[in-house]
Amino acid sequence: MTMRRALSASISSAAMAFTLVIAAPAAAQAEWGTEATDVVQDPSVTYGVLENGMRYAIRQNDTPEGTASFRMHFDVGSLGEAENERGLAHFIEHMAFNGSTNVPEGEMIPLLERLGLAFGPDTNAYTSFDETVYMLDVPNANEESLETALFLMRETASELTFTPEAVDREREILVSERRTRDTAGLRNFRDLFDFRIPGTRYTTRFPIGLDAVLREAPAERLRDFYNRFYRPENATFVAVGDFDVAEMEAAIKERFESWQGRGPAGEIPAPGSVDFDRDAEFDTFVDPTINEAVAIFQMRPYTDPVDTIEERTREQVQGLAEAMFDRRITRIANRENSPILGGGFGIGSDVDVADYSAISISTRDGAWDEGLMIAEQELRRALEYGFTQSELDFALTNTESALQRSAAQAGARNNAQLAMALVNAATENDFVTDPQWRYELFQQIRPQLTLEAVNEFFREAWSEGQPLVRVAAKELEGGEDAVAAVYNDSMQVAVAEPEDVVATEFAYANWGDPGQIVTDTTIEDLGIRTVTFDNNVRLNIKQTDFEPGRVRFTVNMDGGSLALDGMNSTAASLYLQIASAVGGLGQHSFDEITELLAGQQVSTGLGAGTDTFTSAGVTTPDDLLMQMKVSAAYLTDPGLRPEADARFNAVIDAVWGQLESQPAQVFSLRTGEQISDSPYTAFPTREQLGSVDREALRDKVLSYAGNGAIEIGIVGDIDPQTAIEAVAQTFGALPERQAEFSTFADKRELRFLDLSGDEVNDFTHTGQEDQALVGSIWRTRDDSDFREDMGLSLLSGLVRLKGLETLREELAATYSPLVSNSTSSDFDDFGTLSLAAIVDPAQADEVREIIHRLASELRDEPVSEDFLLRARQPVLESIRLARENNGFWMGVVSDAQSEADRLDRVREQAEVIMSFTPADLQALAQTYLVPERRADTRILVAADDSDGE
Repeated sequence: MTMRRALSASISSAAMAFTLVIAAPAAAQAEWGTEATDVVQDPSVTYGVLENGMRYAIRQNDTPEGTASFRMHFDVGSLGEAENERGLAHFIEHMAFNGSTNVPEGEMIPLLERLGLAFGPDTNAYTSFDETVYMLDVPNANEESLETALFLMRETASELTFTPEAVDREREILVSERRTRDTAGLRNFRDLFDFRIPGTRYTTRFPIGLDAVLREAPAERLRDFYNRFYRPENATFVAVGDFDVAEMEAAIKERFESWQGRGPAGEIPAPGSVDFDRDAEFDTFVDPTINEAVAIFQMRPYTDPVDTIEERTREQVQGLAEAMFDRRITRIANRENSPILGGGFGIGSDVDVADYSAISISTRDGAWDEGLMIAEQELRRALEYGFTQSELDFALTNTESALQRSAAQAGARNNAQLAMALVNAATENDFVTDPQWRYELFQQIRPQLTLEAVNEFFREAWSEGQPLVRVAAKELEGGEDAVAAVYNDSMQVAVAEPEDVVATEFAYANWGDPGQIVTDTTIEDLGIRTVTFDNNVRLNIKQTDFEPGRVRFTVNMDGGSLALDGMNSTAASLYLQIASAVGGLGQHSFDEITELLAGQQVSTGLGAGTDTFTSAGVTTPDDLLMQMKVSAAYLTDPGLRPEADARFNAVIDAVWGQLESQPAQVFSLRTGEQISDSPYTAFPTREQLGSVDREALRDKVLSYAGNGAIEIGIVGDIDPQTAIEAVAQTFGALPERQAEFSTFADKRELRFLDLSGDEVNDFTHTGQEDQALVGSIWRTRDDSDFREDMGLSLLSGLVRLKGLETLREELAATYSPLVSNSTSSDFDDFGTLSLAAIVDPAQADEVREIIHRLASELRDEPVSEDFLLRARQPVLESIRLARENNGFWMGVVSDAQSEADRLDRVREQAEVIMSFTPADLQALAQTYLVPERRADTRILVAADDSDGE
């Protein structure tokens, strides 16, 4: 569903009196029939319309270099379906990969794989209520790949064949996808629609469809839907990438101009209407696996305003109101023992039906009543007293900084991001604009962004209709009457004027005398500068232009999970990851830190790897010094205040039910314990997660903060000297510390279980009865042998292809086989390769035998050269693209001194991948994909013990 942030209520004429002086608008998007306004459109986009009515948009972009992204948008989704077509819009999306006039069934995906595209990450599609979008991300934008992409999009547009045999083979895949997606979250979403917009087509046209239709609709019915709606006048083609725009435009015209619709065009029925004069109403959704939350809605007639500067000014006022209300809720969530986790205010739309204002708050388990009272009273507080000037100043600072960063980092936008922005423009009544223009617009309209304007906007947003109040909870006695009683009682509580917030001074501004450099060298072929300070802190820097205006960083300090003796290390590590930011610093609460860092892109909190405590994130060149100060503070003086306990336990309570209800999650969390008997590979119980000793954990971090080795990696758009100075003033100024990281040698040897391949490890989940998971996990090895490590990666690719071809395409047992490969760099001889599938429980034993058979096929015969090509090309393209990705280089740079012996892997990776033959991979399968290294898993729904048995 498309969401719009549109509000019909106007801001007062006094607040809007400022006249904006700005350049004349570009006429580019007028090619699509969109009437130009005073909004200046991005001039780098070329728009056009073919004689047959198909629209197109083209943009040159070289991030990543040598790649391209294509999108084909159709202006139809599940809302266009008749009663006997429910699910067919999505069904047709599947059939696009199953044969067309010029591509035999089963050949489209192999064709793309040979060009280096992986099914899923690079080739995909989605269907929503009002649109269907096909996506191709081409990793190598050479002539052959570009031509193939255009050819396949044209095949999708008009040449799908819908043979009865192919349709029949796809039916159970659709049912399997429905089975996989049928979660408490989806049922909660359905219930929300039934409550908010009852009686509309939205409530009966969820894209996943009905099993009866998916299993029985004849091929001719799919073809009829396809012919009615897959027409050039309903289509928009988007191309963004490293190519010549004029050549691409000519190629699009050549490929698509001959396309003509078949038969009469379809009409999408009106979605229906709702009663805007409803009395206050209450609703509940109860499920033991749901995240608990409360919401207050207020509905009004749907609007789709024209994209003008006046409308954008109104949206900016809206954004400020949302930010200020959200900040109030965050402050409450950050209190010790707070009943809520977070939430805020927003404006949304159910397209062509209604606009709405909403207050949504997530709560701790069992605290829905407190959360609802907070939502009602904070809404009323804002309506009665408005916001404060300091709140507005904070929001303005963050908004301006975000817009300024967006302009500075415009060159970092990748093809896929830009392509999706153009897809959204195809459905919205607005324009694509340049980030620099948006920043300049903010500067010019800022005099209108007053406290008076924001307060008036917020009150107007809640001035129509009666509240619709909804609670989702794991347990709730009394139903709607209980919710109504809590809400009505809350309304009787008087609210006080909000207190203003005054920022303090940052206590960690001065770290002492900057460190002095004792070594400074460069790894020339990799472009990595390595520096060591006189206190033994190491710094590795790689300057790139891949992401203009962005800097990635990682600070690793000795310690990590292996250092957490006396506690469950996995539970404690999760605690750090989830709660350390909220826990603040020794001299600042998290709220104080948030105020102090207004307008700056600075990451907070800590993480724990296997053998390091870590601070990592993304910042900017201008904010790097502050980031290093904040990171140094978190690593050497973490607060871990009591509010961290509340946040951690609330989050775990919220997600634990979800983890137990999804068999894929159960499988993922239980993998390690089926291979080895070790606290480092077993996921903790809920009791262990809830018993983390916050004070003891803080003491562990501090024990390594005193003199533990530190290595820092910095990658991105940064002058190396600037990076050196920022680190010298912070980590370089710390007392002298150990030069080398702890080996923890005695903790890296695991006790492995004796595997026979005969037994099945049975687990349960609490989700749907028609969901089962079966899978096999093979114990492999660690990553110390680089060639074998790469071979196992290729072998997992072969397993994936085998799984797709057999479990999905031939048997139709599962929507998407689950394949995972991991070779540990932390534990000796530990690694896993697994293949699993979510299936109908009746198929569990059959699918388990097929998984065994697929492994034996890889052992018994080498695959064909073509099969290896299809597995290898996506890997090679990902390696090539990684070299232009700061995320990849961050992994290399972060330990370039302490793990210098692994740098050759970067140099040799593609060559090693290319060296493997089918016989080599068969030999690996014969070594590792054998019964005596296999643990089998079966996960079925837990027995219903509601009767006490």
